[in-house]
Amino acid sequence: AQRKGASHALMRMHRSDVVEGLIARLNDPLKSFARPYLLSALCRLYHREANWNGDSWGTRPDTRGPYYQLEKWSQSEKILQSIKQALAESNPSDAAKLIEEMNRNRIRSNEALERIIHLALKDTSHLETAVTQLAGADSIPDNALPLLLAAARSPSTAPMALSQAIVCLSKVNRPIAVPAILSALSTLEKAKGEGKAQDAGRRAFLNHPNLDNFHSVLVNQLGEGIESSEARWASAGLLELASRDAAAPEAREQVQRYIDKAWQDPTLRLILINSAAQTRNHYLDARIRAAVNDFEENVAKAAKSAMRRLRIPALGEDKTPQIAALKLDQALKQVVSSSGDIALGEAVFTRAACATCHTVSQDQAQKGPYLGNIANTYRRHDLAESILNPNKTIAQGFATHEITMKDGEEWTGFVVNEAGDAVTLRDTLSQEHILLKSEIQNRTTLKTSIMPEGLMGGFTTKEMASLLDYLVNLSKFD
Repeated sequence: AQRKGASHALMRMHRSDVVEGLIARLNDPLKSFARPYLLSALCRLYHREANWNGDSWGTRPDTRGPYYQLEKWSQSEKILQSIKQALAESNPSDAAKLIEEMNRNRIRSNEALERIIHLALKDTSHLETAVTQLAGADSIPDNALPLLLAAARSPSTAPMALSQAIVCLSKVNRPIAVPAILSALSTLEKAKGEGKAQDAGRRAFLNHPNLDNFHSVLVNQLGEGIESSEARWASAGLLELASRDAAAPEAREQVQRYIDKAWQDPTLRLILINSAAQTRNHYLDARIRAAVNDFEENVAKAAKSAMRRLRIPALGEDKTPQIAALKLDQALKQVVSSSGDIALGEAVFTRAACATCHTVSQDQAQKGPYLGNIANTYRRHDLAESILNPNKTIAQGFATHEITMKDGEEWTGFVVNEAGDAVTLRDTLSQEHILLKSEIQNRTTLKTSIMPEGLMGGFTTKEMASLLDYLVNLSKFD
């Protein structure tokens, strides 16, 4: 207990003498009994909290720990070398434990990744640790693919590890990964009380950057005509591609034509309706509305359920005026003073493509201003005004920058880090780009928001009031 307490105290002391003392004891054979505590303290000391500059955390602090904003310091490299040496000298069991400790402290190391892959290939008890380490990697090594396929296909894999396997396989640009993802999603949805893992796995699949390369795999899975969990997820992928603006045009058109054809088959029609409802996809809204009178009783029943879940209004039901038909002050007054429906607001959030630039969950990659707790910052009136008149006030840290490089390449996004010799720019796809200042030709900060005016013009005041209700409700759970 004393060693553990001392370790917890030392790991919070970012001093060079503390680091040197820990490393000296780590290398002392007589101190081997304290090795786990020494390594734990060193892992924690690898990063420190960055200095607060007034807006470092933006609208969404990173709460993964151990710090809000990780920063290396003068002793980080020395610590890393000691950890790497300890890893190389450790037996398989101790190596796996050390890698878990590195994961907890968000220390990325090629040596650790290679070691845990090697261990997991020999001993499946290390499989989930390997998957966790791989989830943070930018790319997946070829020798890790068998591990990920095994984890995704195994019904005994823990839910969070399944979710991480899906994240990893979504980085693999090979057709063999897609059926394994569908299998993992099928297993994951059966887990009880694992909503966080299920949401993360679902988002990883539906946001798969190369999904349009594998639309034929999804078509083949759904084309078997068997109503299964895998078929539902395959159809969910197809619906995502059909409505994804950034998808390759040829792939998107092929998927849309396939959906048109599949809709003629009652079994496939049922699968598509259930998938749309499950993933909150609005590509089929008009067809679902018509399907409530389907001659197939089970299809009509599913369509009615989907209309409720997706909050698809019946024709003529919403008689409130469209935003575009009102002056700004009139629209603002009506949406602020009226109440809507939270679930309808979620549907509006999707239909208005708000997710293109905003996130509502802490575990989603940040894009523009975070909306999960936005109602804690803005009153209803101010929130409505920022949507209807986005250029009036731009959220701190989210001014749009246009940067032209000397080679003619152009970048648009938000500056998330300004180092001495480089600028880190995040685009609306959550991708961060490090641009050397010496290579920048021109840089402009726009006075207008990247959010276009008139975005809500095609929606009614009830729909926008519902959107506000949805955003307010999010803040209660963030």
